[in-house]
Amino acid sequence: MSAMPQSEKPRVLIKTLGCKVNHYESLALAEEFRRQGWQVEEQGPFAAVVVNGCAVTAEAGRQSLQCLRRVRKLYPEACLVLTGCAAMAESEKALQVENLGALVGNPGKVSLVSWLTTPRVSSGVPAVFGLSGELGIESLRNLEVTGRTRAEVKIQDGCNAFCRYCIIPYLRGRCRSLPPAAVLAECRRLAEAGFQEIVLTGIHIGRYGDDLAEPITLTSLLDFLVQALPEPRLRLGSLQPHEITPRLIELLLDPQTPLCEHLHLSLQAVSDRVLGAMGRPYRLTAITELFSRLQVGGARLAIGTDLIVGFPAETAAAFQETLAFIENSDLAYLHVFPYSARPETVAGAWPDRVPAAEKKARAAVLGALGRAKRNHFAETNLGCELEVLLESRIEHAAYGPAWFGHSRNYLPVLVRESAQTAGYQESRRVKVTANFWDGHYLSV
Repeated sequence: MSAMPQSEKPRVLIKTLGCKVNHYESLALAEEFRRQGWQVEEQGPFAAVVVNGCAVTAEAGRQSLQCLRRVRKLYPEACLVLTGCAAMAESEKALQVENLGALVGNPGKVSLVSWLTTPRVSSGVPAVFGLSGELGIESLRNLEVTGRTRAEVKIQDGCNAFCRYCIIPYLRGRCRSLPPAAVLAECRRLAEAGFQEIVLTGIHIGRYGDDLAEPITLTSLLDFLVQALPEPRLRLGSLQPHEITPRLIELLLDPQTPLCEHLHLSLQAVSDRVLGAMGRPYRLTAITELFSRLQVGGARLAIGTDLIVGFPAETAAAFQETLAFIENSDLAYLHVFPYSARPETVAGAWPDRVPAAEKKARAAVLGALGRAKRNHFAETNLGCELEVLLESRIEHAAYGPAWFGHSRNYLPVLVRESAQTAGYQESRRVKVTANFWDGHYLSV
């Protein structure tokens, strides 16, 4: 680590890639850095740069390594650290990066700041630790987060499903749930700090509570939070179709509850052939029944999904089956990923039967459909009263000064400044009626 003047606190830059869990843990690392006398900054010079990388797909791993190499060139004086899932899945490639200071797996995040803070003579060899085991669910909690708009609370970590394409259970470990009282306490601290929206996140939150001494379901946790903490808004991370209970649907569709009308489904595919090969625990019939129950929400419930294209079992006919369902569904948006084999997974040893060009073509088809779905959903909300959380004041090229925020059903909204908005401020929730959709924002 470069020597810093004794009168100046050392500076650290944290770069985060990947999921909301990674984002939460980066904020917790930033908090720990500050407690141990560091400044967390965006402008150098830096004593250390930490890349909290992702490896859910081969592309995510590639981007994490690319980020690592980029900051190496930008900040050659800093101690360079790669942590997160990318440190565990891409360790061999990461260790080839010139002047890497440390390779730290997810379990090692709890001691990363102490390692960087302890003076040492550089040996020129990267330190490697925390590449096995699990990060405790009550470790690395983000308890002093600053801000007032939106915050994440990691209620769960790990996954027991071991779907045949997914590397994450090997990198994050088994399911671990934060006890309900601890979830409430963290949410309450955030509410008292002024946050107006809390996102409940984890690796597999649909199995929240399975591992606790007194098992509890996600739905029961939500009922508990809604009763104990009517403010602020609550938003959920992704769920699988068989994890959506009738009571959860009631909460999602009731605009009087704090739970936002937004559901992200981790479908991955719709074809029974592909779902079976993936090792997913649901089939097309269950998906169809769920969508019929959710349709009563009409234009107010935003349903999004993840889809993998080009899985080895995805024939042209299987892809068409998924495409037909998506075309006829009420989905509001799609996240589409071409399949990439991951090490250690069952499917990673299978022949990659779908050519790269075909994967790209299928992804393009679903990408265009996703954009059409997004436009349609936004347009169905024109003329409707929306509750918008104001997140920032921006200068828009076409609209001029405006407030940007998200509605309860996760639509991006611009509220143009006027006499009526004179009292607006960041983190305020306002009710507006949008009259135009430009392909990016609803505007008022």
